[in-house]
Amino acid sequence: MTHFLRGGTPSDPVPPPFRLADYGNDSVYTLVLLRHGESEWNSLNRYTGWCDVNLTETGKLEARAAGRLLKENGIELDHVFTSVLKRANFTTNMALNTAGQHWVPVTKTWRLNERHYGALQGYNKDTAYEELGIDQELVMEMRRSYDTRPPLMTDDHPYWHGNDRRYKDLTKEQLEATRAESLKDAANRILPFFNSHIVSSLRAGNKCLVVSHANTIRTLIKHIDNISDVDIKGMTIPTAIPLLYHLDKNMRPVDPNIELEFRYMVEPKGYTWATARQMGFHGVYLGDLERLQEIQKKRDATNRDWQRIILRNVARQLDESSAEEGVVSDGVMEIRQLYFQIDSKMKEKEYSKMLLLVRMKSYLENLMWSRKQRYLTMEGFESILNKLHLDAEGHVVEPFVAMTDEAGREQRSKEWEEMLALNLEEECLIK
Repeated sequence: MTHFLRGGTPSDPVPPPFRLADYGNDSVYTLVLLRHGESEWNSLNRYTGWCDVNLTETGKLEARAAGRLLKENGIELDHVFTSVLKRANFTTNMALNTAGQHWVPVTKTWRLNERHYGALQGYNKDTAYEELGIDQELVMEMRRSYDTRPPLMTDDHPYWHGNDRRYKDLTKEQLEATRAESLKDAANRILPFFNSHIVSSLRAGNKCLVVSHANTIRTLIKHIDNISDVDIKGMTIPTAIPLLYHLDKNMRPVDPNIELEFRYMVEPKGYTWATARQMGFHGVYLGDLERLQEIQKKRDATNRDWQRIILRNVARQLDESSAEEGVVSDGVMEIRQLYFQIDSKMKEKEYSKMLLLVRMKSYLENLMWSRKQRYLTMEGFESILNKLHLDAEGHVVEPFVAMTDEAGREQRSKEWEEMLALNLEEECLIK
C-alpha cells in the first residue's frame, strides 16, 4: 500500500517490509485522531449525522489551529483518512495546509461518516422529542446509549441520502442499515475499514491521521482502548484538537504515562485525560488545555440535564401508578416509595454512578431518617432537584494532566522503577 501511496508503479521495486525499531519514535506506530472543526449545525445544536453542512468561521479557525498543533508537536504524516462529508474534508485540507503537509495522500470513505441519526437529523437536540412526539428520556438514551437506535429515516425525509451520487455504490442492504444507527451499528460499519485499511497502512510504516466525526472517533477510541459500552458514553470528543496514540507491535495502545517514555524512549507530549484514565483511555491531546476543560464542563452539564429528566420521569411514573391504583395523590408522593424507585433504577449499571441520582437518594434518605418526613409534593421534589443540580455544578471536572509536568515525570519514573522491581521479583520467584 505504501509503495503505491508514494507514487510507485507495479514495475518499480517494492521497498522491504517495514519493521519497528528497538527504541525511539520508530519503535511504535503513530495514529492521530481528529474531529472536524465546529460545524454550522454544531453551533445551532441540531442533529447532523450524514447531513452535509459546512464549517463555521470558528470551525475553520479550529481546523487551522489543529494543523498548527501537529506542526508544533513534530507530527509528520504519511497517510490521511477521512469521511465523504465536507466538514471533515475541509478540516483535513486546512489542517494539512497549516501543517505544511498538503501533499500527504488522503483516502475518503463513507464508512468514516458520522453516526446516522435517522429521522432526528435536522432537528434541534433540545426540542426534537416534542416535534416528533417521542419520550424525552428515550431521545436522551438514543444520544447516550451504545445500542439504542433513533427512529428510522424514510425516503421522503428532506435529508434522505439514498439519491446522493456519493452513495451510489452502497448495496440495498447497506442503504437500509444506514436509515438510522446506534453507536453499535456505526461501529459495525467503521471497524472493518479501520482493520483492513488503516491498520494495514500503519503496519506499512505510515504515520496516519483520521479526520472524522464525534461518534466515529468515539468508536475508534472504544476499539483501541477496549473501553466498555457504558464508559464510552461519557467520552467527550472535542472539535479539532488532535488526539495522539502510540501503538505497539500488536496494535495495542502504549501507556503514555510510563511505557512510552521509559520503555520506548519516546518523548511525551500533550495532555492525558484524568477523568478517562480510569476507563483505560490511553490517548494524549495535543495542546489547548482551556478548550479541553471547557468542553468537558459542557459535557458534564449535558449529562446532568439527562439525569434531571430521569429523576423527573421516576417521580411522574410514581404519581401515575398511584392514580391507576385509584389513589388520589394530588401531586403528593410517599418519600419511601420514591426512594426505592430511584434505588431500583440505580441497580442498573448504566445509572449506578450518576451524580444527581446518588445525591437525590442520599437527600431522600436524610428526609426519612433524620427529619422523619413521610411525604413530598411534586413542587417540593422539583425544588430539591434544582438545588442538587446547582450544587453539582463545577464539582465534576477533574484536571487534564500535562505530560511535560516535571513533578508528574518524577512520579512516572518512580512508578516505572517500582514496576521493573516487581517484574524482576516475580521472575525470580518463577525460577
